[in-house]
Amino acid sequence: MILAGVFAIFGLFSNTLNAQEEEQAASAASLYNDGLAKLKAKEYDAAFELMGQALETADSSSETDIKVMKLAKKNGAIAAYYVGTSARKADDHEKALEAYQQGVDYNPGFYANYIGKAQALEGMDMMAKAVGAYQTAGVACEKAGKADKAEQMNSKAENMVAVAWGDKDWALVKDMAAAYLEGGESADVHYYLSDALLSDGSKDDALMHAEKAIELTADGADKYLMQKAEILKAKGDTAGAIEAYKMITDSKYVERAKYEIGQLGG
Repeated sequence: MILAGVFAIFGLFSNTLNAQEEEQAASAASLYNDGLAKLKAKEYDAAFELMGQALETADSSSETDIKVMKLAKKNGAIAAYYVGTSARKADDHEKALEAYQQGVDYNPGFYANYIGKAQALEGMDMMAKAVGAYQTAGVACEKAGKADKAEQMNSKAENMVAVAWGDKDWALVKDMAAAYLEGGESADVHYYLSDALLSDGSKDDALMHAEKAIELTADGADKYLMQKAEILKAKGDTAGAIEAYKMITDSKYVERAKYEIGQLGG
């Protein structure tokens, strides 16, 4: 996203401080104004550094410096986004993460830095943390009135778990699903976790998550019912498995369910 786009979406806080205000707090104000000029010139690293220096220099007991701090944080968050994105595209994900986090600290309402954090964590293969970060980004987007983008972030987090499940990387599924479920609910994520738990013999926990998936689904829960039936069969609960199989009506699963019922003597 080019600078004009970010300014259009988030608003560049272009206020410069007048001479009288600069006289009261020359160092902080001049650093801020220099940083603002660098930001407008798209010299993002310099702008980011100068905004930080302005904040370090500002005196929180000065009315003028309070204004400096407010503006420097808002524009510093914009500069941080660009510094982080440049670093991320150069595969320097650690630098990117540091910049994005500083941007979040400067202005928690600026959602772009939350998205950047999630992308940087994913680039570092810190997948469980990335899942949680995408969900956090979704919350930030929602608060900013960006419902479509919030949905994209949550879908991304869920899809990451789905990819690990498709790869049968059960350890990663468990880590990522646990991270996801700390920040929200998803029938599919419970299903993926149930499968991962069943793979290592944790049948009771697997059953709990299969039942949670069913609970979260108003209709079309046959995939989850099939999972529940399979777990009950593995636990030796023949009557429970038959009951679950009999609840399946989707043509995609019904023939298999009928077969299993017959095998179990139902």
